[in-house]
Amino acid sequence: MAWTPKKVMIAGTVAYVIVSVFVVLGAVDPMNTIVYEWLQPLPNRIFSYVTELGSAQVIVGLSILGLLFWLWRGNRIEAWRLALVGIGTLLLTQVLKLIYGIDRPLIDASLDATTYSFPSGHASGSFALYGLMAYVLYKKGQSKVAIAILVCLVVAVSLSRVILNVHYFSDVLGGWFVALTMIALSEWFIRRKTV
Repeated sequence: MAWTPKKVMIAGTVAYVIVSVFVVLGAVDPMNTIVYEWLQPLPNRIFSYVTELGSAQVIVGLSILGLLFWLWRGNRIEAWRLALVGIGTLLLTQVLKLIYGIDRPLIDASLDATTYSFPSGHASGSFALYGLMAYVLYKKGQSKVAIAILVCLVVAVSLSRVILNVHYFSDVLGGWFVALTMIALSEWFIRRKTV
């Protein structure tokens, strides 16, 4: 089966709904505990810096820089897509947090951890920005090293939230599915407009 943007969008939405149902029912606690305990040996100090790469300020700032870069390169479609997906994902995540109202394991203003927990804004924002950049590079057949670095950034930023105990792993999964759906939606829209 070929994965079209529409199928990925539907799969991402369904996966998000399934995770959110398990979160609301409290059925994710064993998974969250296992992942938290598995990640605990990793050094908090390093990840307190890594986590900043997924902060709203960094995601918005890099989205705007990406917009300007792609405009300068003459690619208006990728320019606007990067900004809209990056910033749009952050806004959608904040709305979803308010809808679910799930409390965090730990409130910490110094780690941008003052809003509700599910889904994780750092996970969705980093996936939306760095994941989209990796996807665009992959589509253009460019540097595999750059793609690997961007994917590692998504994973490191997302898991930093669990390591620092300001999110549950289920929040990270929810954030990833939100971003995946937004990226697939943007690809579906672009393909429809360019056909």
